[in-house]
Amino acid sequence: MEEINNGLYRVTLEEVKNRGKYPQRETFRFHCPICGDEENHRRRCDGSFNQKLGVGQCFCCGSRFVLEKDNWQQSQQTTGSNNKANGTSGKKPEEIGQKVCLGDYTGDIMGYLAKRCIRADVMHLLGVGYAKLLFDGDANIGIAAAEKTCLAFRFLDNGVLCNVQYKSFDKDFRFESGCQLIPYNIDAALDSDTIYLTEGMMDAATLVQCGYAGVVSLSNGTGTKMETFDKYLESHFKGKKIIYAGDTDEPGIKKREEVARYFANNDFYYVEWEVSSDSEVKDANDVLMAEGEEAVKRCVESAKVMPIIGMATIDDQMDSFDELVANGIPRFPGVEHLYGFTNMIRFEPGRLMVISGVPGTGKSTFADNLVMMLAVEQKWRAAIYSPEKYPMSLHYYELGQILMGREMSVKNMTMEAIERGKRFLHENIFHISDDCSEIEEILAVAAQMVAKKNIRVLLLDPFNYIGLPVQTGSTDTQKISMVLKQIVDFARRYKVLVILVAHPRKPQSDSKGQQKETSVPSLYDIAGSADFYNKCDYGLILQREPETDHAKAPSLTSVYVQKVRFRHLGQLGRRVFGFDTQSNRFVATNNDNITLRPLDNSDWTAPEVTQQDIAWPDENNNIEPRMADE
Repeated sequence: MEEINNGLYRVTLEEVKNRGKYPQRETFRFHCPICGDEENHRRRCDGSFNQKLGVGQCFCCGSRFVLEKDNWQQSQQTTGSNNKANGTSGKKPEEIGQKVCLGDYTGDIMGYLAKRCIRADVMHLLGVGYAKLLFDGDANIGIAAAEKTCLAFRFLDNGVLCNVQYKSFDKDFRFESGCQLIPYNIDAALDSDTIYLTEGMMDAATLVQCGYAGVVSLSNGTGTKMETFDKYLESHFKGKKIIYAGDTDEPGIKKREEVARYFANNDFYYVEWEVSSDSEVKDANDVLMAEGEEAVKRCVESAKVMPIIGMATIDDQMDSFDELVANGIPRFPGVEHLYGFTNMIRFEPGRLMVISGVPGTGKSTFADNLVMMLAVEQKWRAAIYSPEKYPMSLHYYELGQILMGREMSVKNMTMEAIERGKRFLHENIFHISDDCSEIEEILAVAAQMVAKKNIRVLLLDPFNYIGLPVQTGSTDTQKISMVLKQIVDFARRYKVLVILVAHPRKPQSDSKGQQKETSVPSLYDIAGSADFYNKCDYGLILQREPETDHAKAPSLTSVYVQKVRFRHLGQLGRRVFGFDTQSNRFVATNNDNITLRPLDNSDWTAPEVTQQDIAWPDENNNIEPRMADE
């Protein structure tokens, strides 16, 4: 054996096997020739040697060993493997980290470690070296290229060097080029029943310093791909308890959930980093610097069981459940201006209503009527995305006609009434610009309206104006399903009733090739996807009734309620309505679904008329105004 570099020794295969345990294995443990004869190391096999690559390392003193060239070629022929099979992209381990020094740390490194409250012997135990590297500057912000002292965290797999991460004191870092990424300190997981996972190497060093074994770190913080653990899942982690000691900031918590899902078959715990002082801490090293090793241990020993990600129980909903138990299901409002329709549909914020029907049945006008009725009766403000209604001013004019019961014209009403109607539209009805076409853009604007305008209704009319996402390999049906899922999520998150108008596909033909225009379409007939039916809470189909000699009113429209998700939201059935062109309003029929009820041309913005005050004389014959019913 001869030393060829600082801490790197050339050995023969026979020398290593003579000191090895189970040397017939591809990777075996061996008694380190450098520190193994020390008193406290006797009979311990702290080294690991890989015959495939002809390299090894002592986990105690950090010494590295490589076979002589002839021995290494012989071992490769014996095992029938190569470097690429081990994922090192053709680099031999002795070619990795050639600039790394494993000797005593320089003064600036000692100062940095002291600032981070990490002992130098802990870093040496982990095999952390140092190197000087040139980092590129940035001329745009006036930073010149500079050589920096870096800690060199060496990534080993069964004692074989696979990669090095260089990290400067100002958190510039880089990995060795052309090498695989593996979890840091992965060998520590082999002989441990409990594995402590950290998000970074300094946190790993902190836990080791606090006396914990089996400490492994993600290779690249929150940017780590969990695939780097795949090859070790069975051999290093199966059946073991995992305590996740990652960061507790927002990105760290998201990563914790991702890691927990990956290790779903393990007993998984997580650490909350807390200190008694007012210091803000988010990881193990922060706690170490704030209050020392005992504080770190206190947090780790108080690790909590990780709940199943995505699981909810009644405990999570106990307040709202108790409210239902005490008061029953709330009775949501209908629309009083449509006689007979009130009990068929009860409008609840957070739901999706889909309205469809063949062209000419009045889908859009019926949706506009619902929006205006909810605005007047329930004070629910509305956002409308209706690029088909162009120009927007004309759509406002139609909405105003519904609101006022007649066209908003100086020929039909006073300027005072017109101003009152304009004020109502200004305060309660908001449009989303036609410039928005993607669902993300539309819902982003609507979300702002929820926060700033307190909208409770969102009308999307029609669906085919919403652009489908560009996604290679997905069909239009799949894309429609994605968009509908986003709409449902928006409705539930912001507690907004979403009314979606969608066109059906082309009517089917009968045996003679004639279109079946009189057949009532279903929600499954909406063009593009069955999810219009599957994902909605209310499903309405409008159908124009043919005029007959027996009809007592022309141009009747049937509204079929084909889906109501819950009983408290309404019931399935059919109601027939007429249409008044003067008010742009749908007119209810009596229970016979034929005879029209009286037309409503009232001004919905007009204040309610109170009974007139009458001046009554008192006992002294003084006149005092009193209400007539007093």
